[in-house]
Amino acid sequence: MKTKVLPSVMAFYHEDGLVAAWKQAKRYAGTTGRIGTLPDIIDARIATKPGETPWETYFTTTTAEFLGRSKKGNLILIVAHGTDPLSTLDGIQKAYSWEYNDKSRGRRGGRITQRDFFDLESGKFGEVSIVDMKSYCALYQFPFMQMLRLSQAMRDLVLRARLGTNTERYLQIHAEFAREWHREQARLNPENKYSTNEYTFQEFLDRRRKQHTLDGAEDSDPYIIAVKDAGNCRYSFGEKGFRQIERGYAIAHLISTGALCHLYHEENESLVLDVSCHEWGDGVRFVAIRPESKIISIHAGIPNFQDMIIKHPDILFEQVESPTELEFSTLMEIDGKWFTQYPKKGERMDTDEPEYAVTRIHKVDGPSSFTTTIGGYYGFLKYGIKEVKNIAPRNANAYYISGDVEILQEGSKHVVPVTFYHIEANTSRRAIREKSFHNNYDLLMKILELEN
Repeated sequence: MKTKVLPSVMAFYHEDGLVAAWKQAKRYAGTTGRIGTLPDIIDARIATKPGETPWETYFTTTTAEFLGRSKKGNLILIVAHGTDPLSTLDGIQKAYSWEYNDKSRGRRGGRITQRDFFDLESGKFGEVSIVDMKSYCALYQFPFMQMLRLSQAMRDLVLRARLGTNTERYLQIHAEFAREWHREQARLNPENKYSTNEYTFQEFLDRRRKQHTLDGAEDSDPYIIAVKDAGNCRYSFGEKGFRQIERGYAIAHLISTGALCHLYHEENESLVLDVSCHEWGDGVRFVAIRPESKIISIHAGIPNFQDMIIKHPDILFEQVESPTELEFSTLMEIDGKWFTQYPKKGERMDTDEPEYAVTRIHKVDGPSSFTTTIGGYYGFLKYGIKEVKNIAPRNANAYYISGDVEILQEGSKHVVPVTFYHIEANTSRRAIREKSFHNNYDLLMKILELEN
């Protein structure tokens, strides 16, 4: 048999956050591999096109950024690519513990010591880029908040520091993709879903077409990118000055980049993405790079769990030692196949995790909805399974939430559409839990080999 070659550059996301994602990415990269920096992501975007993974998802990187006072007392921003105090998991956790270990919940962002900041400035950690914050922020009315046109991005020193040596090439490529997109949009008219005034809507269409025609021209200067700080730890407050940094410390963040998106802003529509500081509560997707790998693409990572349940039931279902009688069950449908859900306890949201495969299903006539008190924020459907069981027909042993949930006018109740069924299911084999799937590295690799 031929040995399957796994991707040399692959993304890792984990629902448990940064630490779990880092550990899996690092294990995949190997002892001599590495976690991707922002310049690595830029190289992958240069080698691919919109629609492919490097452009269509967000990434957190080992590019790190530090804000503090220089040895001369000036406020400076230092950017490093994997050669800094945040280049290891221990270093990342130590820095961000400033926020997540704070019982007062008033601290935001990461911190390193002033001594480490001076060592960064002097080059003891390795090559870095340094930007004077006062002169940089003077260039913008709203620094770290504005969407930049190509011409602005080409001159932006923070962006150059973050993106690395291929900044200009990347920006030109992004701009050309944006121009193509603008030309397409100039030929399209969106549906009028909101305006009842046709004259006003026609004015909107004329203005929109003009903007896309201008930005789609060969020599145009389209909006393409945003350079942001952390929303919960702002660097600059415009005319109000800069954030006060605690004595003996400097601010520290990993740098993330978002997916390409269609953005409405300042009466414009643009094809843009952002480069910003990672906030501890954000989702994390690292890129594992195996030794001597060429960055010509990024594998999207482990496939969706529910898709794999359908494709590989022999691997993702486990034998049940002592099958029990099927209880009143919540149903879910995946790609035309029915499953019971893992049961929940109490009045909370459904688990949305498949447990047993349904072998026979028959609809049972009964109530078409039930009403439940909104528990917390509306739109999050929390209810107890007994509420449904109490109204179920006698011969029904399962139900399915069969439509969109409505909110009564007074805003205190959810009206939930429901369909009842009598089912049979194979209770001798149970799907593994999704969390177990994501935490089992060897199983993930087995699935990856089958999928490649």
